[in-house]
Amino acid sequence: MDKHKLFEDIYDSLKKEKVPKVDLHVHTNWTDGENSVFEMHEEACKKSLSHIFFSEHSRKSSSDWFFEFTKQVNSLPKEKCNSISGTEVKILDFDGNLDLRDEFFTECGLVMASVHRFPGETNEDFKFKKNLDKDKVEKTEFDLMISSLNNSKVDILGHPFGMTIKRFGYYPDDKLFDEVIKLCAKKDKVFEVNYRYHKNPKQLIAKCLKHKTKISLGSNAHSKEELGKILEVI
Repeated sequence: MDKHKLFEDIYDSLKKEKVPKVDLHVHTNWTDGENSVFEMHEEACKKSLSHIFFSEHSRKSSSDWFFEFTKQVNSLPKEKCNSISGTEVKILDFDGNLDLRDEFFTECGLVMASVHRFPGETNEDFKFKKNLDKDKVEKTEFDLMISSLNNSKVDILGHPFGMTIKRFGYYPDDKLFDEVIKLCAKKDKVFEVNYRYHKNPKQLIAKCLKHKTKISLGSNAHSKEELGKILEVI
């Protein structure tokens, strides 16, 4: 799979106001999804998707299940829909380190880095909304995202400002999205427009086109019913 060509094709299609038939954020029952790799691929073929990215969650502490997962993805027929195996991992700290096993990285067609927690948080902390104001939350997530753009293993910045939006209920100002999008272009990283997190996908796509930033389109699909949802809103 030529990932550079894939994202060039997505960019060119969107620039021509054509919707590319891709869904590049898909989870299965290997982690927190409802359906199998095979069921998701079958649904993608039914919906005439050209590419799907199985961005399964993994961690440094994950067991060796990931190798069987990628084997399944790589075994899927490509005549109707190309399947990409890879992972969505947590950005660990402000140095851009990832919660990713080196052995898994070698198996990945794509790596998506996302902010899922703030550094130092425990599981107990995460259950509750901390008393953090909007500026503090946005700056923390912004700094974590930007740090990851310096990591050579990262291909896609997953659901930018997703923590700010979903966990804390704040929606960042446009200028912050602009800054992240411009930095993605500078670092040659892909900015994800995510169905589950972003209320203004068309606006974010327009910003990416303006700044010549590569774009990924993801439904964050955890079931076959959710597959392709991002395409319905752009």
